[in-house]
Parts: sequence; C-alpha cells; structure tokens
Amino acid sequence: MNNYTIADVLRKTRTSQRVNKDRVAIHFRDRAITYEELDERSDRLAAGLLSAGFRKGDRAAVMMHNRPEWIEIFFALAKLGGVLVPVNHLLREREVQHILSDSGAAWVLTEERFWPMYDGLRTPQDERSYVVMDVVAEGALTYEDVVASGSRDIPIDVDANDLFLLQYTSGTTGLPKGAMHTHSTVLWNSFYQLPEFGVTVDDVYLILPALGWIAGFHDFALATLWSGGQLVLHPTGNFDPEDFANTVERHKVTTVLLVPTVLRRVLGYADLEQHDLSSLRLVLSGGEPVPVKDIHTMHHRLPTCHLQQAYGMTEFPTMMLWLSAEDAATKAGSVGKACRAAEVRIVNESGDDTEVDEVGEIICRSPACMVGYYKDPEATAATLAGGWLHTGDLARVDADGYVYITGRAKDMILTGGLNVYPAEIEQLIEARPEVQEAAVIAVPHPEWGEIGKAIVVLKPGQELEESTLLASLKKDLASFKVPRIVEFTETPLPRTLSGKVRKFLLS
Repeated sequence: MNNYTIADVLRKTRTSQRVNKDRVAIHFRDRAITYEELDERSDRLAAGLLSAGFRKGDRAAVMMHNRPEWIEIFFALAKLGGVLVPVNHLLREREVQHILSDSGAAWVLTEERFWPMYDGLRTPQDERSYVVMDVVAEGALTYEDVVASGSRDIPIDVDANDLFLLQYTSGTTGLPKGAMHTHSTVLWNSFYQLPEFGVTVDDVYLILPALGWIAGFHDFALATLWSGGQLVLHPTGNFDPEDFANTVERHKVTTVLLVPTVLRRVLGYADLEQHDLSSLRLVLSGGEPVPVKDIHTMHHRLPTCHLQQAYGMTEFPTMMLWLSAEDAATKAGSVGKACRAAEVRIVNESGDDTEVDEVGEIICRSPACMVGYYKDPEATAATLAGGWLHTGDLARVDADGYVYITGRAKDMILTGGLNVYPAEIEQLIEARPEVQEAAVIAVPHPEWGEIGKAIVVLKPGQELEESTLLASLKKDLASFKVPRIVEFTETPLPRTLSGKVRKFLLS
C-alpha cells in the first residue's frame, strides 16, 4: 500500500483533481458534510484530543449510534496514531466492561444516551478520559468543545504498520477477543474492493449497518471515500423498507450492503415498484448465502441491480471469497471464489488440500488479515498457524473451484448476519444456582436464518421460570445473543467420553 495510512484517504482524495473541496462526502438526515469539512473537523478533533492528553497508541473505545461524528473520530484517531475500539451499541454493561478492561482503553467517546451506563461503570480509581456528545456531563469533556479547541496541526508520525483497530469478536471460550488490524490491513480490506466492484467517483453508498460493525465503515464505505464518491449514512434503528426505498430514490444511491434477512424485507415490500430505484446498481450481501428464490425475486423487482455475495469475518473483514452476480443463480449456495487479494485453501486435518467435494477447513492468507488477537498469543498462534488464517468454517470446493460452506468447526450461531457464540451464554445460564448444565444450539428460522435455543437441565428439586431466566440474560447480554427458545429437561446432556456436549444430538 506504499506506506499509506488511513489519514491519506481524506488527504489525497480532498486534493485529487476528481474531487473539489465543496464535494459532499456524507449525507445524514438533512446535513451534507463536504470532504473539506470532514478533513478539517477530524484535524481539529485530533489536535483537541492531543491537547487534552491523548498520546499516540492510546486506545479509544467508541460507542454511539450512526452519526457523522463517528466518522470524524475514525479519521481523527488515524491522524493521531490512536487505536479505535468500536463498542457495539447493543452490548450490556458486563460486555462493555470486559472490552474496556481487556483493551486498556484510556479514552471513551460516546453520546448522551449511553453516558449513564459509562458513568455507572466508573470507579474512584478510573483514570480514563471521557468525551460525550449532546450533553454537558460531570467528569467528561464535551465533544464540540474538544473540536473547537483544536488547530489543524498534528505533530505525530504514523506508519502503515501501526496498530489502528481492535475489533472485538466473541470466541468459543466465551469472552470476546480483540482482533488487531493495522492501518495497512484496514486499507487492504478497503482498497481491493475498488476493482472488484468497480467503485468510482460517481458511486453513492448507503450505510445501513452500525458503523462500529466490522462491515459498517472500514470496507466499502472507506473505498467509496477513496474513490471520491459519496456516503449516505442511515440513522440507527429498526429497518423500514419504505424508508429504505425513499432514501435510495432521494439520494440516487448506487450501492448498498443488505444481509439476507434485510434483503428479504426489501423484496417483500409491496410498493417497491412505486419508487424510482433505477440508480441502484449493486447490492452486496453476506453472512449466509442468498437463496435462489430471493435472487430471482431481486432480478424481477430490481432489474437494474446486480447481487454480489461475500464471505468474511472479523479477522478478515469484508470478503476473502465472493460470488459474482453472473454466478449467483448457477452457483447458488456457494460463497464463491477467492478475491484477488487473498489466497484461499480448503484443507484436511493434516493440512493438505482436499479433493473436489471433500470437506475441510477454510484457511486464508492475505495482507488484509488481522495481525493477531490482542494480549492472546495462544489464540493467535492457533488461528494464524503456519501464516494462514484458520477460519473454523468447514467447506467443500466443486470442480469449478467454487466454495460451499458445509458447517462450522467452531461452535457458533449466525442470526441475522451476526455471530453468536454459545459458550458465553452457557456460562451465564450455568452460573445460576438452579441450573445443573446447559447447552445453546442453533435452530433454523425463516427470517433470521438461525436463532438460539437453550436446553437447560435443572438441579434436582429446583424450579426456574423461562421468563426469569430470559430476564437475567437480557441484563448481561446484547439482545441478539439472548436465546429465543428455552427448553427445560430432566435428561442429562449427551456427552463424549472427554466430557464435551454432543450438540448434534440436540434439537
């Protein structure tokens, strides 16, 4: 990447002949933020944080709904040599506390709606600095005051190999792990999408996911800014297909990411044809394969639009594999072939490449891969063994080289495009005094793909209401992690001789 850093995305695009200083970079509600404004405000935020005590390498936890300030913070931290720690706005106090402690976050940047939670987590020994939006909070700096106090002088040298991102992902052992990405790996994840998807200065990308999600900003959105295109930032909230159609029509949106669950809602909108959606050229999707019937429906209802499906993960954001629009119907169910920035293999337990249609594990090597898990050398060594990212996903490859996911080596539930690891939930359930043991499994769901089901074995003579159990889980877990189904049983869970639960026998 020629030693480019993330700050170069704004600096080089803003000075490019393709982009004048008044070109809009971000649309949000009724606001329009130009490239010049975004660059200047992120400069001033960086300088203001520096004056307030920020140091190169400081971790900054960021938790807020979708808003332009999130993007300002992204670039300000890049200019400062800081480390971004996105915190999912759906997480509860217990989950947030772990991320703050594990990352060693020295700074928290948040907004009024989340301030009471962070204020409640503070202790007399807390040395973190807090920056809050929309409210004057005791013991915290006000965001706009920090911006106003800064100049455009940021005397810090940043290298492409400096750590920039700690993206937390749940693990099979329960507690989230921080996947480490440098400026270089983030830029690789973004830039190779320019030729893959034909991103140009004319593109208008609608951001629907939360910005802090791994596919929220630092992939296609960053690629769009690099090309001089425009972003339309959708407010956080429940998805409404009519609002989606109005937004596409109003801003002439050309590209959007829709996980299969959301895509089905769009295609199920009765009045879709009443909107002019002819500007939409590309729908990206991922998380699970899009069913053939949905592909046909999309071609019928959105005839100008192509569907590109991608496979990636927190350790390799965006896509290591992708299925082109041309192959979407003939290779339905496949996650495609390796993108041009990745080497992908399917290997057996001995590490040898599998034969055609033989099941093995997906492994990948790319400059876009994470550099390791933060403070977890053991997990890093296992996941990056031999210089290859071991995904934990099982797959086969057909005679034409297309990859099909067949299962997961890691215990995981995929619900609405979000990964949920049962171990974390099982530990909370089994911590209750009434519970002998518990297992959480995935069951199919027509809208969400999969949902969690908890199978709970109570201790002899104990009673526990489903509502009581779910209420306690909702206090400690993000809503998407809470099982939708609970089954109480007196039968012990089936186990192997080594004591592992044989989940394939549960339903």
